[in-house]
Amino acid sequence: MFSALGNPEFRILWFGMLPSMFALQMGTVTIGFVAYDLTGIAAVLGIIAAGMGIPMFSLSLIGGVVADRVRKRNIIFASQMAVGIAVTAVGVLILTDRIEIWHLFIMALVQGTSFAFNMPARQAYIAEVVPRDHLMNAVALNNAGMSMSRIAGPAAAGLLISIPFIGSGGVFLFMGAMYAIAVTALLWVPPGSAHPSTRSGLQQLRDGLGYVKQHPVLRILIGLALAPIILGMPYVQIMPVFAEDVFDVGASGLGTLMAVNGVGALVGSLMIASAGNIRRRGILQLALGISFGVSLMIFAFSPSYVLALIAILVVGGAGSGYMTLNNTLLIMNADQEYHGRVMSLGMMSFSMMPLGSVPVSWIVDQVGAPLTIGFAGLGLVLVVSSVAVLSPNYRRI
Repeated sequence: MFSALGNPEFRILWFGMLPSMFALQMGTVTIGFVAYDLTGIAAVLGIIAAGMGIPMFSLSLIGGVVADRVRKRNIIFASQMAVGIAVTAVGVLILTDRIEIWHLFIMALVQGTSFAFNMPARQAYIAEVVPRDHLMNAVALNNAGMSMSRIAGPAAAGLLISIPFIGSGGVFLFMGAMYAIAVTALLWVPPGSAHPSTRSGLQQLRDGLGYVKQHPVLRILIGLALAPIILGMPYVQIMPVFAEDVFDVGASGLGTLMAVNGVGALVGSLMIASAGNIRRRGILQLALGISFGVSLMIFAFSPSYVLALIAILVVGGAGSGYMTLNNTLLIMNADQEYHGRVMSLGMMSFSMMPLGSVPVSWIVDQVGAPLTIGFAGLGLVLVVSSVAVLSPNYRRI
């Protein structure tokens, strides 16, 4: 299950990632809570999420080209430094009672821009430092680290927000400290290799797009990444509405929902990490995709908070396992010189999650959170099943 941690470079990279992921997951709860507390309008959650999604979507391909040209450690270092400064500034604004919605939107823009460069570089760097036979394990452990943060981060954020002398402002300052630790840890890993090219960045971008276009397996995997991100994942941004209006459990209940979801994601990632080099990854991914949609429907229409907690546990496990397999298959089917650009397309797909939250949050204001998320889960089941039935390329894997 933990074989990739035997690699010293990956081990330092992995342990150094944990503080930044912890801060990120604390922010998932805190940003939404502050925004909804300021306005009481669910659509604002989608607008702030779009502030993160727009640069992720528009700059991810550029981030992939940069990751294939320069040293990847340096990209990760600079991007995390930028986010750390942004969250610290927001914390100061909250503590001085000057926070406004547009401040949160600007911070979301900074996060989205940083992630557009950070994530392709990180995924490509993992493939650079880990042998191929440990790659699926490393990708799964990378996701497991994020999932562990999803357990502790939201719970810690909900607890700290409820403490009067800390509150949301103190949470943002704590997040800034976590990013400082993560940046410091990066100084202990090698910068990685660089692949400078005489070709322009635009030429390399076109080359990468052409490579994926001609690769039938990569095409279908990127398409499969879109379905759960557009239909399934917006529930994360809508979670404050469920906590406040549907289940009436407040900030601490919101933290519990997010933490239980993280427990499921951790279990899902570790199951994939312990699976070894299984042969029929496509069938497993199909089962996880359908389970993701069905459990999301159960969560949305849960008559009780306890049933919702059980359902959100399955949602986390199925969603994490699905995306872990998808990322592994993407990087294993791409040539190394294209890793950054291929993973940037995956990141571009991921950016559709906050963008998809804009119409979803508007629909929530019109018909309510349960109907919106429940029918999104149904749509996910139908889309993933249809791809499996209609695509021979998917059936081959």
